[in-house]
Amino acid sequence: STAVADEQPNHGVRLSAFCLDETEVTVSAFGACVTAGACGTPGESPTCNWRVEGRDDHPVNCVDWEEARAYCQWRGATLPTESQWEYAARVTSSRTYPWGNDAPGSQLCWSGGGTSRSGTCAVRSFPLGNSPFGLSDMAGGVWEWVADWYGPYTGSAGTNVLDPTGPTSGSARVIRGGTWNNTVPGDVRSANRFLLMPLLRDVHVGMRCARAPR
Repeated sequence: STAVADEQPNHGVRLSAFCLDETEVTVSAFGACVTAGACGTPGESPTCNWRVEGRDDHPVNCVDWEEARAYCQWRGATLPTESQWEYAARVTSSRTYPWGNDAPGSQLCWSGGGTSRSGTCAVRSFPLGNSPFGLSDMAGGVWEWVADWYGPYTGSAGTNVLDPTGPTSGSARVIRGGTWNNTVPGDVRSANRFLLMPLLRDVHVGMRCARAPR
């Protein structure tokens, strides 16, 4: 499939070793940070998962970018860079989705293919959609905050950029991976990037954390 404009230029990236959470951060995991006094409480609404019975193992949502970063820092981690996130999701540019190139159907928590949903799914519910590294819900579930400001890629075709961190400033942060109410396959491609103002708490956005190997 042809990359959309904000995915150009197609360029190489070299990454230092890193570890990424196997799942999106859950309500219960985030709750431990709230209990410890290191995180504020997420937003609350009918489609936010915080304080909703039966959603402890669903991804936390309705957290803004700073709240997501604060949680990761509390754990001694960081938000992943956009490049780390994409590599973990697809490993190689020949894979359109975390599971390969088959069109999305029942491999993920989304509302396409006649699977209309009214909210998130428990993490690890779709093992057939795991990435080659065994990471779950890298497509669907909730969009995931990453560290980078949103802006054009700085790499050029035929070059390799070492550990890129994105623009030094901006107005919106990148989110990755798609969400439970997406219905268009292109929205859950591993290369797809979207943006959100960092102060917004969105029912479609959560996160997972990255850290250096220990």
